[in-house]
Amino acid sequence: MRSVVWSLSLAVALLAMPAPGWTADVFVATTSADYGTGSIAILRDGATTTEANLLVIHSDAVARYYGGLIYVINRLGQDNILLLDPATPRTPKGQYSVGNGTNPQDILVLSPDKAYVTLHERDYVLVLDPRNGTELGRIDLSPFADADGLPEAATMARVGNRVFIGIQRLDRSAYWEPAGDSYLAVVDATTDALVDVDPGTAGVQGVRLAAANPGAMEAVGSLLIVQAVGSYMALDGGIEVIDTATLASRGVQVTEEQLGGQCGGLAMVSATRGYTVASVWPNYYVVPFDLSTRTVGAPLERHSGGYTPSLAVDGERLLVADRGTATALNAAGLLVYDAATGTYLAGPISTGLPPNHITVLREPPTATAVTETAAQLPEQCRLQAAYPNPFNAGTCIPFAVAAADARVRLLVRDVLGRHIRTLVQDWLPAGQYTASWDGRDDAGRTVGSGMYLVELHAGQTLQTTKIVLLK
Repeated sequence: MRSVVWSLSLAVALLAMPAPGWTADVFVATTSADYGTGSIAILRDGATTTEANLLVIHSDAVARYYGGLIYVINRLGQDNILLLDPATPRTPKGQYSVGNGTNPQDILVLSPDKAYVTLHERDYVLVLDPRNGTELGRIDLSPFADADGLPEAATMARVGNRVFIGIQRLDRSAYWEPAGDSYLAVVDATTDALVDVDPGTAGVQGVRLAAANPGAMEAVGSLLIVQAVGSYMALDGGIEVIDTATLASRGVQVTEEQLGGQCGGLAMVSATRGYTVASVWPNYYVVPFDLSTRTVGAPLERHSGGYTPSLAVDGERLLVADRGTATALNAAGLLVYDAATGTYLAGPISTGLPPNHITVLREPPTATAVTETAAQLPEQCRLQAAYPNPFNAGTCIPFAVAAADARVRLLVRDVLGRHIRTLVQDWLPAGQYTASWDGRDDAGRTVGSGMYLVELHAGQTLQTTKIVLLK
């Protein structure tokens, strides 16, 4: 019965992962073996070697990408955001503090002039202008704090107009073990206000997680896939699924006991298949899992067994940040696998210093799914009329997918046939979808007024419609 529920749910979910063949530049935050210094490397699209040691950064840094810029989060000890242009990464575009001792964990850029930053050492989310760091406000997370007064807000994910924030709630006096339950705080991104998941209970409630200590999260249509490590002393974490439509957890679908170790890192290939890291210190393994069957596959070959802090999927490639081992430091680098099969392809590709965090330099498609039953699934792939049309700020483009797991591309071209924007490029289940276009190209630049063509490629179907942008 569980597999039936999954198939119906996934038939109406937009997968936010790239399709095979869709590749991009890859940014890597690197860190020395002793975590004394950090740098950056870039693996260009189509390249087999990186541009390494390009710029000194914090030894504890992660990065995000939005609108043609890389946002490097320099965490505890530097507490700032560094802005880089991928074309000229040696010369920062800007840098700003988020407060001394705040320990920023993540940045989620919502628009060119608004972003959220989570802070491990504060009880609020910082709302700021991502261009210059100007503070725009704060979102109070104190209702989620444990006894030390801090909620330990970590990674974030956006689904529609809601932002989900991982609330770890860690006990600093007990080796950072979870202090009871962990949550996802839910924020309305249009008002910057917390969403009360359970109005019938006193106070502001979040989504209570089945497993504590959430780490990586990925949005898959209306679902959130969450990696949670739980206690560091027990195998009580795993891969959990959250239904953002009902604001409820579906529970841990793949457990740490199944993985054979502590769960760390997450990279989804499809709505049900992904990879994570399982560790029994000091050994680390990258393993595939399937949420629909709740099974775990064999560890990937050619991995050093060393610390692996980050995974990423880019089209057909699974990228693994392998930091090597104490006796095999030369094994450190990027490992490349076939994302569909887990077959080893290349690596380790040197990143200068060992890799610490991987960021694919592409924004996810922006589309939503329309809830429907199996009996209402479309009989044919089709592109429907955009609305509004003509448009100014944005337009919605409905389309239907009939064949299950069809490879779908939704593109915007100009009247000369030149590529402007990829709106959707994924393997999608049958269902009704709506993509949106904000009048920007793939690099985040606003395009000019005029007529544009929207193309739907779905299986053997090719359909085109016209839209008009008026400034």
